[in-house]
Amino acid sequence: MNDYLAKYRQIVSLATTAQIESAVSWYFEAELIAQDVTRILNARGIKATLETGACVVSSFSPRQRWSRNVVQALEFAHGGQPTGLKNNLRMAEKSLVQGFDALKGLKTNAFARAIAGDETAVTIDVWMCYAAGLDTNAPNKTQYREMSHAVNVVASEIGLSPRATQALIWIIFRGSAL
Repeated sequence: MNDYLAKYRQIVSLATTAQIESAVSWYFEAELIAQDVTRILNARGIKATLETGACVVSSFSPRQRWSRNVVQALEFAHGGQPTGLKNNLRMAEKSLVQGFDALKGLKTNAFARAIAGDETAVTIDVWMCYAAGLDTNAPNKTQYREMSHAVNVVASEIGLSPRATQALIWIIFRGSAL
């Protein structure tokens, strides 16, 4: 965990004011998309909450750029069948009934919770793995837990929420807000 912590601290030490502002607002903007998904589903007669909308958005996140993720979530909400990974579509369909429980993956579940407003949720994706110095896009449960803990420690040190700190690390390391 100390290696992850050192790497995340080093990355955060490079943060500009603009990157911090972008990180703090990133999940609020993602929540607006989840709210749109929720409204569309409800307009179609599907009883949905913000949890449902956030889970649908998160369902389409594996192996997708954020812009494509949003397009697919909105297409699904409108009744479409987005092309791509079949498991993503299955997760979205299950999300309509099961909410967070439909998302069995650590990443997709945490991402949905963060989008739905959980300030303590930490999403560990491929870029967070690379930022931590791992050469994998699929951390095991121990690695995931240790990286999440490292983000929480850094968050406490810099005075941001864990989800904003994760977004900040991602933005700095990946090089953009999207």
